Amino acid sequence: MYKLITSICFVVAISTALKAQPITSNTFEQKLVAAQTAEEQGNYAGALEWYEQVYEELREGKSRRKGGNPDVDKYAFKIGELHYYLRDFKRAEKRYARVLKSDDENKYADHRYMYGLSLKSGAKYTEALEEFNKVISLSENEELIKAAEFEIAGIELLREIEPNVETAIAVLDKSINSPSAEYSPRLSIDGSLYYGSLNRKTPIDVDDKEDDEFHAKIYMATRNDEGKYEDGEELDQNINRLGFHNTHLAFSRDGRTMYFTRVQTVGTEITSSDIMVSRKTDSGWSAATPAPTVNGDWYSKHPATGQLFGNDVLFFVSDMEGGLGDYDIYYSNIGSDGSLSAPVNLGEKINTPKEELSPFYYEGTLYFSTNGRPTIGGFDIFYSVWDGSNWSDPVNMGLGYNSSCDDLFFFMSVTGKKGMFVSNRPTEDKKKLMSETCCDDIFEFQIREIVIDLLAIVVDNEDAPLDAATIKVENTSDPINYPPSMKFNSLGNEFQFLLDSDFKYRAIVSREGYHSDTIEFNTAGILDNYTVKKKIALTPKESETRVVTVNELIRLDNIYYDFDDDKILADAEDDLEFLFDLMEEYPTMVIELSSHTDAQGASRYNLELSQRRAESAKRWLEKRGIDKKRIVPVGYGEKVILNKCKNRVPCTDDEHRFNRRTEFKIIEGPKSIEITREVK
Repeated sequence: MYKLITSICFVVAISTALKAQPITSNTFEQKLVAAQTAEEQGNYAGALEWYEQVYEELREGKSRRKGGNPDVDKYAFKIGELHYYLRDFKRAEKRYARVLKSDDENKYADHRYMYGLSLKSGAKYTEALEEFNKVISLSENEELIKAAEFEIAGIELLREIEPNVETAIAVLDKSINSPSAEYSPRLSIDGSLYYGSLNRKTPIDVDDKEDDEFHAKIYMATRNDEGKYEDGEELDQNINRLGFHNTHLAFSRDGRTMYFTRVQTVGTEITSSDIMVSRKTDSGWSAATPAPTVNGDWYSKHPATGQLFGNDVLFFVSDMEGGLGDYDIYYSNIGSDGSLSAPVNLGEKINTPKEELSPFYYEGTLYFSTNGRPTIGGFDIFYSVWDGSNWSDPVNMGLGYNSSCDDLFFFMSVTGKKGMFVSNRPTEDKKKLMSETCCDDIFEFQIREIVIDLLAIVVDNEDAPLDAATIKVENTSDPINYPPSMKFNSLGNEFQFLLDSDFKYRAIVSREGYHSDTIEFNTAGILDNYTVKKKIALTPKESETRVVTVNELIRLDNIYYDFDDDKILADAEDDLEFLFDLMEEYPTMVIELSSHTDAQGASRYNLELSQRRAESAKRWLEKRGIDKKRIVPVGYGEKVILNKCKNRVPCTDDEHRFNRRTEFKIIEGPKSIEITREVK
């Protein structure tokens, strides 16, 4: 269930059950009780930390006892499940994969369902299909089999839904999006942007007495002369009542009335969720009051205004009795005095046995998000058209608007040519709180009249179609105003990207097990609809697996640096991803991450430069979620030269660059590990 607590990325710290002691000093039984208690309270982040300790203690015992300990796998799956609930899909996938890759007897067929969900959320659709099909063929759980069939139907949508090439989509300014969650963007009549946000840079610990202001608030932002949004300013306490989460807003047609959701929590439990109403006055927004009839002994949220049967109505989401699912969409007629009629359920045409959320009405069309219909991600955005008496069958909005993640709070401006929505999809340079998919950002879209696009086709070196590649397209003429766009196609080898006229572009094509390739092209002089077609052939890599022991140096071949610079180059990310995966696979491993320079320049300066480079690589890993205590950065300067290029020896830049490298070695944790590397 997509709880409201999740939708605002309400990430809490460890359970307070045993918080007075260091987490590692408690007994196994105490850790297990703390983990289970935190999970029951909905404190998934706290539960995760305790279950990790339980798992590590059991795993150590398994390595010492003949025959192993079956509880180890049980808690590995629990950890994967909690990562999924926290929307850290990569970590969830890896936890499941470690156990299931050796499940030759198919003892854990039912767990493959959650593994498939994790893969699907990471856009690994081919692998997800394999896991869901295994559930269908191996499981005896009929409910789980139906759920797997439902997910397969969602993945199959990818073969037929709209690509929306004409729609330019970009994440909103960093002045609006924070590392925590944003939601429900709405433009007022004067063009100001209103939105909800936790506006935090760190996770929340609801038990921290010094951190008592962790509630979501409604903000307003305006664009400057350059078209960028200024920092949002929170509304006053008439709207943002202290001690409550205030969010999910909507305006009446005349802009004089604002509806929004006010939520109260105790710890991680929601105790109330009501729709509030405020009127615009000469001095600002009036003190909000509960909207009549739509609130009661149930949760109500996500208001939106519209028109049905010639009347102004308030759409909203509720779990009141008599509904069709967990959360349904209802409407109430709005009277001329602001009164609201008894709620009416929109019925089976819109609502499902699962959840319908974040409705938005525009000129006879209702947009909403749901997980009750087959989707390409978690929650997808759908639309249904009102013909005056009935709703049409809902239609998936297609790629771009929807992703492998959760996509909600669709909003369209009065022109019908641009709008916004909210998604937790990963983006370039995303500010990460816990993971790259934990928290929602606001995206804006614009529908183009003239469409210039790239059609890229990926093949292998024998010209056969190559699925599951990733393409990153960069505008090299103006990278500041035109950020990169990245797509992954798990089920096919064709990619489409929207382009602009009179710019130079670079496309970087990569796929696991293949060497990356780069193409460059431009759109000079293109002023009408046009498709730039490119075919890219990738060459397969060869790899080998070997055992690495403590203090054995492993060279990261692609982590080089430009002369006199500590910036991580684009080519380095593959090796850093490789190291990140190792750190995830071996969670007790502590490494020395060392950096080396060439012999050009002063020795002391090179020593300082190498230290900065090692720190730069460490920061990259920290941003991905690796604990900084597990990485010891060391700069060696020019002390270890690998070729002839020592002081006063003439060398080419490529020869010098060979010495500008990064290496690592295990200094604590496992005595040995297995690594699979490309054969050079």
